[in-house]
Amino acid sequence: MGRSNHTEIHRNPMIVRGLRLKIEATPPWVIRRKVKSFTKVEGYPVTMLLHDRQIAPDQSTRYTRYVRRLETPQAVQEAERIEFDFDPATQILLIHGISIFRDGELTDHAKLDEIEVIRRAADPDQEIYSGSITALVRLNELRPGDIVDVESSILADDDLFPQHCWFSENLEHSLPVGHQYFSWLSKNHELFKISAPENETHAQYTEEETAWGLQKTWMRESSPALGLPPLLPAGFNPFKKISITSFQSWGEVATEIAELWAQTEKPGNDLPQELAKIQKTYPHSKVELIEALCQFVRDRIRYHPLEVGRLGLIPEDLNTIWERRFGDCKEKTSLLCWLLRESGFDARPALVSLTLRGRVSERLPAPIFEHVVVYLRYDERDYWIDPTLIHRKGSLSKWNSLPFQKALLISKETEGFTEIKQAPPEQDFIRVSESYRFHGNDAFITVRQEFHGAEADEIREGLNSKGKLTLQKIFRKKVKSTRTEAEPTTDLEISDDYQKNIIVLCGEFSAADALSPNPQTGRMICEFTPYSVFEKIHGIDDSDRSLPVGLCHPTEVFHTIELDHPDAKGTVIPKTIINNEFLAFEAGTKNEDTHPTLFYYYRSKAPEVPAKDLHRYRLNLDQIGAVISLVFETNPGRDSKSKPMRQRLNWDEDELEQHNHPLNPQPLKSATGGSAPPLWLFPIGGIVIITVIILILRYAASL
Repeated sequence: MGRSNHTEIHRNPMIVRGLRLKIEATPPWVIRRKVKSFTKVEGYPVTMLLHDRQIAPDQSTRYTRYVRRLETPQAVQEAERIEFDFDPATQILLIHGISIFRDGELTDHAKLDEIEVIRRAADPDQEIYSGSITALVRLNELRPGDIVDVESSILADDDLFPQHCWFSENLEHSLPVGHQYFSWLSKNHELFKISAPENETHAQYTEEETAWGLQKTWMRESSPALGLPPLLPAGFNPFKKISITSFQSWGEVATEIAELWAQTEKPGNDLPQELAKIQKTYPHSKVELIEALCQFVRDRIRYHPLEVGRLGLIPEDLNTIWERRFGDCKEKTSLLCWLLRESGFDARPALVSLTLRGRVSERLPAPIFEHVVVYLRYDERDYWIDPTLIHRKGSLSKWNSLPFQKALLISKETEGFTEIKQAPPEQDFIRVSESYRFHGNDAFITVRQEFHGAEADEIREGLNSKGKLTLQKIFRKKVKSTRTEAEPTTDLEISDDYQKNIIVLCGEFSAADALSPNPQTGRMICEFTPYSVFEKIHGIDDSDRSLPVGLCHPTEVFHTIELDHPDAKGTVIPKTIINNEFLAFEAGTKNEDTHPTLFYYYRSKAPEVPAKDLHRYRLNLDQIGAVISLVFETNPGRDSKSKPMRQRLNWDEDELEQHNHPLNPQPLKSATGGSAPPLWLFPIGGIVIITVIILILRYAASL
């Protein structure tokens, strides 16, 4: 199917019925397997009686059949929608049957004129469409106990990779499965690489000669549901799986895509003239020329976020992109790479995965990418530029990272992945300062939030797309997350420095009765928690977890809280340092003899905590919880010569590495050994309670 018709399909997807969406009989090479009984497993609303996938690369076809028994009314409600996703630009959907088995009778509901066709959004908030559309069949009057049997095939008919086939199938599921089959049928099995579980308990393997070639089959029966813990890392697949591909290496993937891209470098007549104008404006500064070319593509080519399956890997030709003045990620990248190369720079398109991130390199080689960015090698340094980020500001020196971790350069010289290094410390970060001034029991709070680098880009995008009012609501919500009684007394002030790429948000709040009575002592107390740090930390429970924990990454936060109260002098929290391969945390107090300022620092250093290090991470949470919240208690009659006690940290020496930080230029020494930390600290003029907040776990789900 030609590309010219693809846009029309997305405008009016119903036209695919009868053309790219058909009702047909099961292909003759398919083995139709029996549905066997399987006892209901308590606690699961659906029982998967049969899950059958058969792949025939010689036929360019993928067959799927699943048979489910609906156990509960809730399952009935969810099963009323039968959905089939496919890309009409490169695939034909064949529906073989949609049947309901009830009381010994089988009823087929596969009727072409009753099928709805809708566009499929990959990211509805950004109006990004995946290229796929969904064929929807609604089943009315389902009942608990019904067995729903759905059969379909996807026929690939594109000419981008006609000699290739790739697929991956999970052998474990979140529902109990009676029987699961995965079959691979071909006369040329030597062309494919296969990755399958080595443990024979996961699947029984058989081979059978057929008229269409050798059929290799993996089968599992009576498979229990695999429950998954929360907070798994991005791209992490905990299920045992089988993967098959005809690509022999990632270099082969890059080479074949590079050959397709080379066919699109047709700039026409007008585009070179535009480039000459830009080059003439910046004859002496290469850095300014690079920045100008990036801005040219961002400003002059409107981002049209339409990803179109396999076609999403190959751009239109340069002249077409320039004439129509819009394009998606691959087209904006293609144009910018050409402009940079024509200006003498080493620039290449780079494939990245939005969903798998760095784990894409762990898969078998195949074109399994959803995004394309620009890789620039200049002055012996690597730069990463995403021309779809129209809100990205700052200078070239700060364009050294993107959050995708690994990229496959589209080049015939590529052999493997290129690492996208994370941004260095103090480049993309958030700095929050809160200042509390007390008048009686009421507090008046000044809040300043600074967003630097990529953090500023994100705020700028939200401001331009959703407006100041929405941003003000978010600002207010964050402050109230730890100070519920706070109410804004001024409008949000916003300043945006494009050159330095810093956005500053400022606001004033009042908190009536911020100091409230302590029922045990009769004194007044007020709790302080750095919300910007608190919301970035993922908590985990104490269960025997065997899978890694995903961190909020990349993130770097500085947060200070200044206390202006007559009794605050001498208020401290213990100096605390955590620094290991997956996070850094620091807490302490400055100016404790005048206006004590609590300071907190948190930075994720890796996207996840491996399972082998979870015990350390739990210790990290305990350590952070011991100082993340401070309760200030007034005590006007306190002897001004009293000295505050310091909390001792019960940590092994190797768990607390020394760390120099701009907030504390002198090395901070960790306290080790000793008994459990005391609950009460006695500062000059007041009492401070350091509360051990394991309640981080309570908030983790809301982050």
